[in-house]
Amino acid sequence: MSPNNQSQLLEAIRQLDDQQIPLVLQFISSIKKNSTSRQTASQTVLERMGGYPKHFLEGSGDLSDRSVRKKIIAEKIRAKHQARHE
Repeated sequence: MSPNNQSQLLEAIRQLDDQQIPLVLQFISSIKKNSTSRQTASQTVLERMGGYPKHFLEGSGDLSDRSVRKKIIAEKIRAKHQARHE
């Protein structure tokens, strides 16, 4: 910021009423929020969340086939049954 702009800003702040000061502070706060939101906008939603969940990346990749889903469900049911009866 140039010294001239800075002095103009400080002079304008000095001339504010007590009722105007909270509004100016609120305005400054909103400017700060907008500048930080623009910085995070370059990241995708997945990057902001920390990447792909591991459970999506592990296991068989093709659950669209009925036979694959049926096999996985049967294995989970067997595992639960064995765990209950041990």
